[in-house]
Amino acid sequence: MRSFALLGLVVGLLVVSAVASPWVTWWVSALFHKPFTLSRVYNRVFEVLLVVGLLLAWRRLELGGARDIGLARHDWAPQLSRGLAIGLIGVGIGLTVCWLCGGLVPDLRYAGLKTVRKVLLGVGAAVLIGVGEEALFRGVLLRRLMRDFGRIAGIATTTAIYAVVHIIGHVRRRGQVTPWSGVEHTLALFAPVARPEEVPALLGLTLLGLLLVAARLRTGSLWTAIGIHAAWVAAFRVGRLLFHIRPDPTWLVGSGWPPLIGGATGAIALGVTAILLMRRR
Repeated sequence: MRSFALLGLVVGLLVVSAVASPWVTWWVSALFHKPFTLSRVYNRVFEVLLVVGLLLAWRRLELGGARDIGLARHDWAPQLSRGLAIGLIGVGIGLTVCWLCGGLVPDLRYAGLKTVRKVLLGVGAAVLIGVGEEALFRGVLLRRLMRDFGRIAGIATTTAIYAVVHIIGHVRRRGQVTPWSGVEHTLALFAPVARPEEVPALLGLTLLGLLLVAARLRTGSLWTAIGIHAAWVAAFRVGRLLFHIRPDPTWLVGSGWPPLIGGATGAIALGVTAILLMRRR
């Protein structure tokens, strides 16, 4: 069954990325003479390997074309705009509650022109992440798994993979990454999956994944889900230039990236986003 081959590809690349990331982190840190975080490098390594792997296996696994995965739609612009509006309102209310409860502090990190440049970079990154992750999880994976496993099992498996892939990046280890500490840091990448304190974040990521699946299935395309996803990413990537989210209390602000997810304010943001999504077809 092609779905098992696709799942094997994703899991295999997760393992390869985790093993290779400490070495890549050490190399790029030495090359650019500045420290890079292990979780950041892991994310980039996995993304590059996954794109290459999917392109090489696309025809063999019958992953479909742009229309099959929900990208080729004549009404993509209105759906994208609606998704962006829903996402920004939802996450905006979550951030507002976080600020009112003392979990968010205004903090302009850079001067004018540098802030503008980083805002543009943050928005660009949000668009790329929104399109890329939705095309992978709610496009390619969801379609293939639903065809082979059925609707419920396909949704559950896709959402579980989405949550686990993102929780792996919750690395709390500090200190310089060296080739001799590669095994130790590789194990640290997978440690959050088994940490009890990460259960709220894992649950929050699961709920976010289900929300994006609902957007995909309710509209028949990826563009509303892309808008919601891009809005959430932009709020945090651009927002961190303008404010600082305190690390504690975790019940309020969450325990890692993305901020709020796994905390009470993240639940509020998800709830508002879901209500707006379900208001009309």
